Amino acid sequence: MARRRGASMAARTQTRKAALAALARESDRQLDDLIRRRLALPLEKRANFLRKRLPGGGSCL
Repeated sequence: MARRRGASMAARTQTRKAALAALARESDRQLDDLIRRRLALPLEKRANFLRKRLPGGGSCL
């Protein structure tokens, strides 16, 4: 098995850790953005998962 030329194993590990940390920060930022967008919606639109369908038609909370 041939070794890759270039960066050492320690340097690749550090690069991978930095990339994973950046990905985690971006994921957290996007989650915060999603929460802000949903909270900006009116209550009827952001609480629609609480609605229960009634047999005769319609829905209630």
